[in-house]
Amino acid sequence: MDLPRDVVEHILYFLCEDKRTLKVVSLTCRALFSAARRLIHRKIELATWKVYSPSKLADRVAVKVLPARKVREAHMQYLSVAGGRGLLGYTRELIIAIGPSFSPETLETCLHQFRSFEQVQILRIHQFDLASFLPHFERYFTQFVPTLRSLHLPDVVGSDREVLEFICKFPRLDDLSLKLSSACSTDDPPRPSMEPSPPLRGKLILRGWGFPPSRFLLEIPGGLHFRSIDVGKVGKANLDEVLVACSSTLEEFSFSPTSSELTHTISCC
Repeated sequence: MDLPRDVVEHILYFLCEDKRTLKVVSLTCRALFSAARRLIHRKIELATWKVYSPSKLADRVAVKVLPARKVREAHMQYLSVAGGRGLLGYTRELIIAIGPSFSPETLETCLHQFRSFEQVQILRIHQFDLASFLPHFERYFTQFVPTLRSLHLPDVVGSDREVLEFICKFPRLDDLSLKLSSACSTDDPPRPSMEPSPPLRGKLILRGWGFPPSRFLLEIPGGLHFRSIDVGKVGKANLDEVLVACSSTLEEFSFSPTSSELTHTISCC
């Protein structure tokens, strides 16, 4: 069985200066890969309400519901083992569903392993408290900057300025999904200039009652270029400016109107 290309590159990286050893490790590498395969996952989910067995994580088979302390211990054990072997670099999708307990303090205990997620393209963080993390972005999230293409923030907690600032931290971002929690605020001082602008050429998903996307999405440097927009449960949101901004690139639009105002807005556009 041939080794995956990224695994081969990982081996070559460490043995590129040792040609003699490189010639004789073929069988050994296959044996090592078989042993490590259960720890290599393209998709990893860290959640408080369920824990996945490392051997079955790829199949998303829940083992059992555990207390928060046991959950953290299980996460730490997996991150420690996989991170210590350099295997977290193969993860392409990371889901963090730890909830309000996800904070800079909790990350400090596994910061080295968390920084090993260097190839993540899809990042989803539930109930993300932006105010806690933005001042420390360089410490906790710089590993995602070069590769992140899709960002999902269900029930994000923070002001629209903070949401905008976080989005603009990722210069390769194409897909964006936002659902603002009731704790979000919209009254903010003038926003600072933020460059470079993410391309935002993929899909935009908006959720949340009373969510006003035109308030800050239109302030993203470089403008909006989404090809697809999916809107649902947005109440009295003013979508006309967003649709106009994407008029030259928009190919698909779907919505579930929840008010006469929203229906009127769509019909006018």
